[in-house]
Amino acid sequence: MHTKRVLPIIAALFALVGGTAQAQTAVASQTTDSVRVTSGTYYHVTAQEALDIEQQYRMSNGQRLEVHQQDKHFFGRLIDDREWQEKPRVEIYPTGPGQFVSKQGATFVFSNVGERVVIDDAQFLPGLRMPADMHSASTVSGSASIRLVSR
Repeated sequence: MHTKRVLPIIAALFALVGGTAQAQTAVASQTTDSVRVTSGTYYHVTAQEALDIEQQYRMSNGQRLEVHQQDKHFFGRLIDDREWQEKPRVEIYPTGPGQFVSKQGATFVFSNVGERVVIDDAQFLPGLRMPADMHSASTVSGSASIRLVSR
């Protein structure tokens, strides 16, 4: 008779302990400065979405962002018309409709059927050029966050 009462209590305790461990894990992963892209966050980009975003965008800092697809992988590269040397490209991973993230943490949001893009945390992109008149905002952690918007 006691066994029937004890089993549900033990199951409830395991559920409570497991939930607490998961909450602690989630908090710990949010406090790190790196971004982890896992297979669980992957979004399948449709052929039409790929066609819409695979182009060049004139950005608010004067550079161009070139987005292209190669073997089902997406890449972005900043282009500066005043420089001859080509900037390295960065792989960007789809996380939702019109949303991508780089391994370093830059986020790309495409809208208006690929006519507009906003890049948050652009300071993580190689070759970023910042004109003297552009100011960066400070994030909660105190680090500088740079937002680029297509024109």
